[in-house]
Amino acid sequence: MDSKPDISIIIVSYNVWEYLEKCISSILLQKEISFEIIVADNNSIDGTIQNIKQKFPQVRIIHNTKNIGFSAANNAGIKEAKGDLILLLNPDTELKDTNTLAEMEKFMELNPETGILAPMLLNTDGTLQPSYWNFPKVTNLFLELFYLHRIKKMEPKTSPVEIETASGAALCFSKAISDGIGGLDENMFWMDDIDYCFRVHKTGRKITYNPGIRVIHHGGKSTTGNYFISIPNQVISKIKYFKKHGTWLQYAIQNMLSFIFIISRLIVFTILSPMGSTYRQKSTAYSVALKAYIKYNFNGNNEIVS
Repeated sequence: MDSKPDISIIIVSYNVWEYLEKCISSILLQKEISFEIIVADNNSIDGTIQNIKQKFPQVRIIHNTKNIGFSAANNAGIKEAKGDLILLLNPDTELKDTNTLAEMEKFMELNPETGILAPMLLNTDGTLQPSYWNFPKVTNLFLELFYLHRIKKMEPKTSPVEIETASGAALCFSKAISDGIGGLDENMFWMDDIDYCFRVHKTGRKITYNPGIRVIHHGGKSTTGNYFISIPNQVISKIKYFKKHGTWLQYAIQNMLSFIFIISRLIVFTILSPMGSTYRQKSTAYSVALKAYIKYNFNGNNEIVS
C-alpha cells in the first residue's frame, strides 16, 4: 500500500467476523487504485481482532476496549485515515466489482459538486435494496405509527441522481468534507448517516446516488437480535434529529408522536409475546425505549442506549 493511499476504507465491526472476512476479501480484489483498510472494532468477543491479524496483516486495527458505538468508532477511523477520500463501509457489505473503488474515485474527481457519493446497494440475493430517502418529516412517524411507511417504494435509477439522504452502509466523501463539518454525531444512533447528509447538504454540496457503482449489503448483522439496543436508539435518535435540525414545533410533535409510538408498540408486542421469542424481545426493547424516553425528556440524558 502507498504511504498516502487514494482512499481510506473504514469499517466498524462488532461480532461479525463471518461477514467482515468477506468484506475485506472483496476490498483486496480492487484494482487500479491504492487504498488502506481501517477496522475499528468495538470490543468483539468472536475473535475478530486475532483473525484480522492472522489473515489480513495489512489491515490497520483500532481496538476499542468497549462498544463505543457506530459513530464514535467511525470518527476514530476518520482521524486515522491517510487518504484524500473516505469510504465508510459496513462490515456486512461486499464490493460487487473489482473496479468499485476506482469508479468512486473517478466520479468524485469529475464531480466536485458532490459532497457524498452513495452506491447502489443490493440484497444478498442481488435484488435492489432501498438505500436513499428524503430528509425526515414529522409525518414519517405518523405513517409508521399505522404501518403505512412501507407503501412508497424506491424507484430504480439507471444513472446518477441527486438525492437527500443515503444509507450509511456505504458512503464516500472527501477527507476535506469531514475536516470542514466534523465527524458523525456521536449522540445519534441510526440517524447519524441522515444527520451527516443533512450537514453536508447545508454546505451546498450534493448527495449523489450512483447506480453504476454497486455494493452488496447483507443487512443489519451487527444488530441482529439486539432489539434492546437498536429499537430504543432508533426512536430517541429521531427525536434528537428534530431537536437539532427542526423547528421547536416539529421537535414537540415528534417527541409526542414518539411517546405514542413507543406505548402502541409496547402494547402490541406484549399481547403477541406468548407467540414467540421475537415478540418477547421486542416487547422488552420497547420497555427499554420507554425508560430511555423518560430519561431523555426528564433527566436530560443524551447518551445512546448500549
